[in-house]
Amino acid sequence: MKSTKHMGNRALPAARLTSLALAIATLAAQAAAQEQPVQPAPAAQQNAQQGAQQEGQDPNVVVVTGFRASLNSALNTKKNSDGIVDVIKAEDIAKFPDANLAESLQRVPGVALARGDGGEGKQITVRGLNAGFTRVRINGIEGVAATGSSDINGSTNRGRGFDFSVFASELFNSLEVRKTSEAAVEEGSLGATVDLRTGRPFDFKGRTASVGVQEYYNDLSKKTQPRVTALLSDRWETPYGKVGALVSGAWSKRRALEEGYEAVDLLSANADGGFCSPAGVAPQNPASNAVKGIDAANCGFGEPRTSNLAAWNDVMGRTDSNGGTIASPAAGSGAFHPRIPRYRRSMTDYERTGLTGALQWRPSADTDVNLDLMYGKFENRRYDNYISAISFGRTLQTANGKPQTSIVESHFDENGSWDYGKFNGVDIRSEGLLDVYTTTFKQYVFSGGHRFSDRFKVNFLHGTSNSELDEPMRATVQFDSPNVDGFSYDFRGNRNVPALNFGIDVSNPNSFTFGPQEADGTLHGQFVGRYLNTRNKLKTTELNGAFELNDNLTLSGGYSNRKNTWSNVEIGSGGNGLALPAGVTLADISQQVSGFGKGLGAAVPSSWAAVDLDKLRAIYDIECHCDAVPGSQYAYLTQANRAVEEKIDALYGMVDFNYDLFGIGWRGNVGVRGAETKATSMALINVNGQLQPNIVTKKYRDWLPAFNLTAQLPKDVFLRFSAGKTLSRPEYVDLAPSATVSGQSGTVGIGNGNLDPIRAKTYDLQAEWYYAKNAMVSLGVFRKEIDSFIQTVSERAVYNTLGLPNDLLVFNGCSITGGTPGCPTSPTDSVVVSRKVNTPGGPLNGLEFNLQAPFTFLPGVWKNFGLLANYTHVKSKITYITRVDNPRTDANELLSVRANFTGLSPRAHNLTFFYEDEKFSARVSKAHRSSYLLAVLGDVQGHDFTTVDGSTNIDASVSYQLTPNLRISLEGQNLTDEPLRYGRDTQRNDTLLYVHSGRSAVLGLSYKF
Repeated sequence: MKSTKHMGNRALPAARLTSLALAIATLAAQAAAQEQPVQPAPAAQQNAQQGAQQEGQDPNVVVVTGFRASLNSALNTKKNSDGIVDVIKAEDIAKFPDANLAESLQRVPGVALARGDGGEGKQITVRGLNAGFTRVRINGIEGVAATGSSDINGSTNRGRGFDFSVFASELFNSLEVRKTSEAAVEEGSLGATVDLRTGRPFDFKGRTASVGVQEYYNDLSKKTQPRVTALLSDRWETPYGKVGALVSGAWSKRRALEEGYEAVDLLSANADGGFCSPAGVAPQNPASNAVKGIDAANCGFGEPRTSNLAAWNDVMGRTDSNGGTIASPAAGSGAFHPRIPRYRRSMTDYERTGLTGALQWRPSADTDVNLDLMYGKFENRRYDNYISAISFGRTLQTANGKPQTSIVESHFDENGSWDYGKFNGVDIRSEGLLDVYTTTFKQYVFSGGHRFSDRFKVNFLHGTSNSELDEPMRATVQFDSPNVDGFSYDFRGNRNVPALNFGIDVSNPNSFTFGPQEADGTLHGQFVGRYLNTRNKLKTTELNGAFELNDNLTLSGGYSNRKNTWSNVEIGSGGNGLALPAGVTLADISQQVSGFGKGLGAAVPSSWAAVDLDKLRAIYDIECHCDAVPGSQYAYLTQANRAVEEKIDALYGMVDFNYDLFGIGWRGNVGVRGAETKATSMALINVNGQLQPNIVTKKYRDWLPAFNLTAQLPKDVFLRFSAGKTLSRPEYVDLAPSATVSGQSGTVGIGNGNLDPIRAKTYDLQAEWYYAKNAMVSLGVFRKEIDSFIQTVSERAVYNTLGLPNDLLVFNGCSITGGTPGCPTSPTDSVVVSRKVNTPGGPLNGLEFNLQAPFTFLPGVWKNFGLLANYTHVKSKITYITRVDNPRTDANELLSVRANFTGLSPRAHNLTFFYEDEKFSARVSKAHRSSYLLAVLGDVQGHDFTTVDGSTNIDASVSYQLTPNLRISLEGQNLTDEPLRYGRDTQRNDTLLYVHSGRSAVLGLSYKF
């Protein structure tokens, strides 16, 4: 197994960060010793309420204005919590500290950001666990929001992970990250529970209105586009009590541009039939084939064997034993080339609309009723254009491809990476894709509570969140230029982006063809379509009560009923190129991709010819999905159509305690939550040309204890300890019982509706020192003992125990009932089953440091400065099954490797340096996460891991209060134009993906009435 030591080469900057932060905290604490110490939380809260009552204000109103005030408000919430909680507050009405909610969340210790296409924050990982392990609640109930993405990033979100890019940050006034479990909080998260809350009218003193306008500019797209926000809130005293209403909205348009290089995959030289061997070399490759024009002198019609013998031997003399598991590795198995070397431009035009509404009624001091409404719409049109060498990823049988390609020149670097190659007989492709998709989110939450006495209170909540990702069109059109000589790729001058010489003038549309496939297999273009629809509906009803036994103990309990419904439909279409009508040329149905390559640092083509989809559809409407255009018809029988319904009944009991013992304040809670889950999974499967539902039902019950303890020590030091059991339910796609059966080979691929959830025991210990007013330094450690994981394995099982229809074994008229001819596999035979199963998990350990240090101890203007800093270190090991055992052989072919969780950055840190006075505010922020694993491959195909390079993003903002009501602001995002890079194999570190999205600036005005 190859070393992963390069992933640990950034410890020194993190150590410097921690030393700097500790030094500043010590300096601040010494200076603060002369100041009045912060009051204990209960006393401070009581004094604040008394002051508000003396001024005639509602004590429940939280007035937050400015970045510093938002930090202070969040710090108070953290201080008064029982578990490990981090909070971010809006710094003003409809104004969050960052342009995107996910980008705000990355400032929280232990939270790392995963960016989507175009560089915008999309998903988060918490303490090394990816988005699927984190639950997001909006106004108290869970929500799921999914969007599309580029091919290399999976093309769409089909899982439980929350895509934060759906919502404008201005719609929310607080977010809270709860990293520890509590009996009263819904189960389902191993990483964290993230609570988002929109504004309510009782959050404000009285009538409040604001409007904001912004102009967004990106230096790569060269586009300036608008963003508008507004809020109106009011409250009234009526004979029926206090009533309030609020409405807010946000709307924006943006063009996100991303440019770079993709390899799609890395393949060995011998894969897919290998390359065209030089004349006279034995054995000859490919073997002679008269239909394809292959003989001793040619690898195809018009394709002479031009491989250079020295280059051929250099490539084919390299072997890889796949981690020592192959005794006699094939020639060329150790030389790896890009599967489809290509440049990419992705341009996404999106329009994001968000609306919130809230009604509140407080008929008395003991009763409150709330209705929260939310609507979001995220409309996207993504245009992807590629210029590529496609034949490196083609077999001889499908489209001639790689076996007809000759190696002319080659070079390998000191790590064994094939960093330069020149070839003849290469198929060049221009590919264009239009992806149209819209995410719509709707939610209502009805909640309230009543205090029946000084000791007894009941709360209720009922709500539904609906999310739909609808993709009516995903059309791809490919123009081909077959059998081009002189193609080359060269990484020697740029490790990230190669110079690709395509051997033709790619800007000339007449260099390409679009037409039917030839008899010898030569392709002249293709088109592909897809319809997709994914829906998530989550319905929650809960009733909770609390009874105060005395001043020290409170009993609470509750019941909740939840119903989660997920469905996913994907239907494909497509065919080979179509014969163009007489007089129509490629120039008539193409356009130019121009201005490409700024900032890539390599010799790249500035333009190339690409399909103009509107012009092509005027001739052949490939999106009609009708018989008039062959290949455009939907392939209904091969569709993916699956659904999962989860019914969850849960109840909990909990005791809150608060004691003063030995001069120390002890508070916290202990309780247990019981949850029973009934999951019904369905998938349509093709049985002899008929779609039939395959249904699996699974029920499981969990008892999840939780304990949270906070000790308030002298000098405003808080020591917190938490322990609990928690779970994370399997991904919906893994539960769906879709099936692929080969009766000929006796193999079955199947989803597993009987998966158990991933369960874990968690422990947290954290010390916090509130050493001065609005200041804190903390250090904590955590451990998660993850009992199980979910992976794909193969095993032998009797077919009729799998719950699949017996008719799936029938093909070509064979019989499974004794007739002739008999099917190769009968229902009582053993078959090799490949499916997701629960496998052993592993531990996850980590450390978190956090500092909030206002420089109020400094004289003069310096007291307006401040620093935020945090650092997280996480370590985990889990056993990944990288090659399954073949049950048909006596030998044990099982391969496994221990490695970090995918998505886990071992190190992450954030720094924010800020200044704020009565009128002027400025800050600069740095967010860093170290390299992490994207996929564990285990050397089965010559690669150990796919990694994502570490990244550092720097943002800045300034604002000035022109008048008491009018503020102007300027924000800079991704100031260093940080790229995104995927690497394949830690020894060779081949580039799999390298893209950048440019720097952005946002100029804004906001007015409060």
